[in-house]
Amino acid sequence: MRWLWRWLFGGDRAPRAPILVALLVLLNALLLRIADPPVLNRLRDIAFDNYQRLKPRERPADIPVRIVDIDEAALAEYGQWPWPRTLLATLIEKLAEKGAAVIAFDVVFAEPDRTSLGQMVKGLPDDALSAELRLLAEKAPDNDRIFAAAIKDATVITGFGFDAHGGSVPPRRFAGVAHNTGEQNAKSVSQLIAQFIPQQTGAVKTIDVLESAAQGGGSVTTEVDSAIVREVPMLFRLAGQRDEDLFPALSIETLRVVQGASTYLVRWSGAQGFESFGARTGVGAIRVGNASIDTDAHGRVALYDTGHLAERFVSARDVLKGAVPAEKIDSHIVFVGTSAVGLKDLRNTPLQSSVPGVEIHAQIVEQILSQNFLERPDYADGAEFLYLAAIGLVFVILIPRLKAATMFLVAALFVAIGIAVPWLAFTRIHLLFDPIYPPVTLAAIYITGSALSFMRAERDRREIRGAFNLYLSPDQVEAVVRNPELLALGGEQREITVMFTDVRGFTRISEQFDPQGLTRFMNRLLTPMTGLIQERRGTIDKYMGDAIMAFWNAPVDVPNHAQRACETSLAMQARLVELNAEWRTEAEAEGRPHIPVAIGIGLNTGQATVGNFGSTQRLQYSCLGDEVNLASRLEGLCKTYAVGIVVGENTWRQASEFAMIELDLVMVKGKTEPERICALAGDASVAARPAFKTLVDRQEAFLILYRTGAFSEALSVIAECAEAAQALGWRQGYYEMMRERVDGLIDDSPPDWNGVYVATEK
Repeated sequence: MRWLWRWLFGGDRAPRAPILVALLVLLNALLLRIADPPVLNRLRDIAFDNYQRLKPRERPADIPVRIVDIDEAALAEYGQWPWPRTLLATLIEKLAEKGAAVIAFDVVFAEPDRTSLGQMVKGLPDDALSAELRLLAEKAPDNDRIFAAAIKDATVITGFGFDAHGGSVPPRRFAGVAHNTGEQNAKSVSQLIAQFIPQQTGAVKTIDVLESAAQGGGSVTTEVDSAIVREVPMLFRLAGQRDEDLFPALSIETLRVVQGASTYLVRWSGAQGFESFGARTGVGAIRVGNASIDTDAHGRVALYDTGHLAERFVSARDVLKGAVPAEKIDSHIVFVGTSAVGLKDLRNTPLQSSVPGVEIHAQIVEQILSQNFLERPDYADGAEFLYLAAIGLVFVILIPRLKAATMFLVAALFVAIGIAVPWLAFTRIHLLFDPIYPPVTLAAIYITGSALSFMRAERDRREIRGAFNLYLSPDQVEAVVRNPELLALGGEQREITVMFTDVRGFTRISEQFDPQGLTRFMNRLLTPMTGLIQERRGTIDKYMGDAIMAFWNAPVDVPNHAQRACETSLAMQARLVELNAEWRTEAEAEGRPHIPVAIGIGLNTGQATVGNFGSTQRLQYSCLGDEVNLASRLEGLCKTYAVGIVVGENTWRQASEFAMIELDLVMVKGKTEPERICALAGDASVAARPAFKTLVDRQEAFLILYRTGAFSEALSVIAECAEAAQALGWRQGYYEMMRERVDGLIDDSPPDWNGVYVATEK
């Protein structure tokens, strides 16, 4: 991000205040989005609820799902709830006669039928029971057994519920659950279930005699965390049971029974096409028979609401009276439930309140049969975050650079995209993306950034007039005022790589030339060296006699500037070999001795101030700072350490693929902390050679001995280092110099030796 920081805050082309404030708004918005507090979830839910109000799901006419409603008319006809189980047995028989494919009760028969004579007798005192009454009670048929017989003769699913005050005895599980977790999953199935499937603390189950007669059992629970039913759990786990023992919802259990399936298959994200955003994100889908059920990570189906539809319903009274046409029941999935207000089985949905709970189960089955799901994909959070970060950053960059009218159009366009794309995703492919938070955040960035840009523009106009009236014509000043980005005002802080070069023994070389010859010599030296720097996008700062100062990554960004500087240094040394060959030939032709030309190069990378420096009469684009001074000191150390190129630690780290040999820890002039320096011995191809690796290992061993004060041992290793250097072809005088230094330290070892050499010269 360092390059971005330099670009955003680089001079007057990017006014700081609007960028900084807009960037702060963006960063805070991104942090809030990562935290994703409940208020953001509520805002998304409200938006998605309104989507459904604007475009509710359409129910196909041929969907074979029906609700037998124990409504107010049925209660008026047959009495208050609960009805005798004999009446419910008759209801099952009537539905079976009409050809119902499966009958699912959205009712929990948690207690025996208290209208059975046997149950009524149990409540009487012993002295009130005659022998005849006892005998009659024993012989009287039990209502629950009558009901169980009807259940067994038909295809019936009973219900159970989950409640914090329920018992610990689990409902019966009629089907197994298999898991498709994928080969890459390191977690066990139990861990995945515990992480993603909500746990219930208690269960309310149907009595055993009815449960054992049924062909299936499913949970009637439709809401877990919210007063509004938006997502309906398809699988549950119960405290005290194994995590693998999952219990199905009434809706998918109904589909299992009607298909004659025996197993649910849970497909987890990361397995066979469910990889999302690079990580496992919970349940991807549930398969039962031929039906595939798209769920969220917690195994919940988002309710795509149609609203309450009267055509789904048939009154239980009409069924019991035989007044329902067979085509309304034949081959249908039939749910039995209630819409009566007094029975308190009413729920709130995104479209309306007080909807019969049984209708939610019916709607889920309709969605599965028609494969019409609402999904918030598990990559939605990441996609929304990236969209907000990318477009927000574009806003931050463009606000101070575009004219107000243009920026308004850009902002309006992206805010509109942030609203329109989620709506299109909902209406076309039924995907749920947040239409509120990204557009609101973008609008906030635009408003704050634009307000500050306006204030900054007014101030800049005043400053520009004052600054340039001294040396620009009035019409030029007005042009700059109208378009301030034409000029970069002042300096900027940025990371650069600085190079200093110097010719060794220049005085002796210059003595063999007259003024014209020396001029030609310097031009022949500086011209190719300058070309090599510029070819690799370096900036020539200045020429100082026989020396060159250059730098990379200013005034324009230069990617991998440290590497480019290293490439340039090696190319300069290689070019100097060619020049020396030419000069030798010329010297021999002129009958004068040839003095070989050598240059020392110092490289360092770090933060510096770059910009136009000078006076009101003359400006020069240059760089200033401690890191610049250090590069100059490193060039001076080339002579001390008898190497051609000395590189600072920052450059070494950024160009680590080059062949670098650590030389020493040096306290240079003007510094209070030692600098780790190294010699640049070659490019990446040299670094890959075994001979180089051998030299590095031996040099490392030498430096450890040297820095710990083991000078005698260090002296013995120098010979091995020199041998390795010769094998590599790195013929430098470094090891002769170090041998002399170590010899001196053996004779006169300082008591406070810390392995740091203190440079006495610049």
